[in-house]
Amino acid sequence: MRIVFIGTGGIARSHADGLVKRSDVTFAGAYDAAPERAQSFVRQYGGTAYASLEEMLDAVKPDAAWVCIPPFAHGEPELALAERRIPFLVEKPIANSMDVARRILDSVQRTGTLAAAAYMTRYRRSVNRVREVLAADPALLVQGGWIGGTPGVPWWRVKAQSGGQIVEQTTHTFDLVRYLVGEPRTVYAYGARGFVTDLPGYDVEDASAVAIQFESGAVGSLVSCCGSTAGGGVHLTLAARKHFISFTGWEHTAVIRRSSLEEEQIRGEPNIFELEDAAFIEAVRTGNAELVRSPYADALKTLAFCLAANRSLETGQPVEVATLGG
Repeated sequence: MRIVFIGTGGIARSHADGLVKRSDVTFAGAYDAAPERAQSFVRQYGGTAYASLEEMLDAVKPDAAWVCIPPFAHGEPELALAERRIPFLVEKPIANSMDVARRILDSVQRTGTLAAAAYMTRYRRSVNRVREVLAADPALLVQGGWIGGTPGVPWWRVKAQSGGQIVEQTTHTFDLVRYLVGEPRTVYAYGARGFVTDLPGYDVEDASAVAIQFESGAVGSLVSCCGSTAGGGVHLTLAARKHFISFTGWEHTAVIRRSSLEEEQIRGEPNIFELEDAAFIEAVRTGNAELVRSPYADALKTLAFCLAANRSLETGQPVEVATLGG
């Protein structure tokens, strides 16, 4: 399988480190807005660095593509791939605007292109075991968050480019609660600003708290903080009538406690990029789109969820997620 990368920064390398181990994959090309970064990428993993996206796609005619670009850069790459019917896996978030994401989805559906979003947590054993439990005993309360410092890339701290922490980072947790609990109905968000004053160009919220009402009737809250240099980590807890479930850490190790106080622990996998990519490769190879646990159309609903929280931050009012097309 001849593959290409569009965007060759840190997240691209997280995928490439696993893919390069595979005997059934050949790195054929890489394109990046920073040419020196693409050159460095191909020196490490193989293939050819290209000066333009269209040149690469037309010269290589790849079997699949990985799209690993910042939120503000989405649109042209995915549309070019869809028009050529090249299957692609796109890193989250799929965009920072619903208009861009809808245009991409329209093209994907019109051309029948396989498009996966990289919500990797959906491929974890712990997450899918909890999903089984909650299918029989639905969650009634959800609490979680993503707490730490500000990532170092300059675009991340500019909300017009990244969408802010909810859209770019805590989106993993927003997506996870959709996967486990169901669709959100209404969100109401508060934000904190003015604590981080030492980063040039910084205009994102230092922290936020989002209250959620789900279609099922469950309620929850998700917090985000990118202003704590002491860290804090990733966490999620879910309460149901007969179970209390907690996820801890980036790897999402789960503890499932039953009413009888019996506990089941499922450790999270450290190689989750490899598992996610393996599922995508098999979907491309076989044509079985059901192997993809986060298809593009579903990821658009997570984007609507996150952007509804952003709109509530801006307006100070509750927002119906469906008004954004989620």
